[in-house]
Amino acid sequence: LAQDESCALVGTILIIVDLVTFLGNTIVFICPALEKRLRTVTYMFILSLATADLLVACLVMPFSIIYEVTGIWLFGRLFCKVWISFDVMFCTASIVTLCFISLDRYSTSAFSRCILMTLAIWVYSSMISFLPVMQGWNEIPGVDFDAERECIFVTNRTFAIVASALAFYIPFLIMCTMYFFIYRASRLKAARIMSQALDIHYHPKSKRQNSLQLENKATRTMSIIISVFVLCWLPYFVFNVYIAVCGAEPNNNAIHLVFKIITWFGYCNSTINPMLYAFLNHDFQRALKKIIVCHRWGAQVDIGGDMVSIVTFSKTVQDQELSPKSITVRYLGTELDAHETGTIITSHT
Repeated sequence: LAQDESCALVGTILIIVDLVTFLGNTIVFICPALEKRLRTVTYMFILSLATADLLVACLVMPFSIIYEVTGIWLFGRLFCKVWISFDVMFCTASIVTLCFISLDRYSTSAFSRCILMTLAIWVYSSMISFLPVMQGWNEIPGVDFDAERECIFVTNRTFAIVASALAFYIPFLIMCTMYFFIYRASRLKAARIMSQALDIHYHPKSKRQNSLQLENKATRTMSIIISVFVLCWLPYFVFNVYIAVCGAEPNNNAIHLVFKIITWFGYCNSTINPMLYAFLNHDFQRALKKIIVCHRWGAQVDIGGDMVSIVTFSKTVQDQELSPKSITVRYLGTELDAHETGTIITSHT
């Protein structure tokens, strides 16, 4: 009885995670129809990310929940391979899209280039998922499981190392590098713009305070992006390589339990992504309020608090556009208006 209650509790929690993932990523698709300012090249990457995460919620999580609750794989050996391929493909597409979002923020992408990059993401993800899994390149000779009752993703040493590098470690290094460059460039550019834009009436102390505030928000935003990504996916890929390299028995109950837990940590990244890459955007909040039926509640909603918006990061600010009379700086989604009076107004926070 206690075991049944435990399974029911776990199943309920996982269903809630799945529903939240589905709802959050569905809203990401709806909002551009309600808010024209979201129809940008950058938001196309957000839609690609939402597509991958939505497919995780529709084609990966439900079968995993059934498997976890019943303890038996009910769908046969062939669909086991298909399901594992979906799992690898959609999760890889989600991770690689996060990488491309960081690249897009560092260097402005044209619409046609964005389309090509999005197609490349999905072709790349399918090539390191369906092709090797369906061909059995991941399998270990002599190691098998009961295909009528189990569906275990067994990986040999070569596949574990190569696939983990292609799906996680390389995109992770690119993300860290790009966000470091973005943060460094943002600090330098904000300091230069403010020093050029502000006239002699501006109080130096206020200038330093606002510069420090921008730098702190940028640091916090970058830290959250990297921390959430690492927290969700690093345990899985470290453990996956560890099992393959150290020759741990994949059918071991303890290892199997740990593997299931950290796999769901990775799935949760698909739950959190809409909140990080869309919900904190000021324009997205405006569209979300239009969806909420109750006008009174919708008028009071302020998603994200004082969090900096990270979707509308402006990659470049042309120096020739600088004017001592009026300047608007898009800094990680935060607008700074510097006027003749030397006043700085911070909005979208």
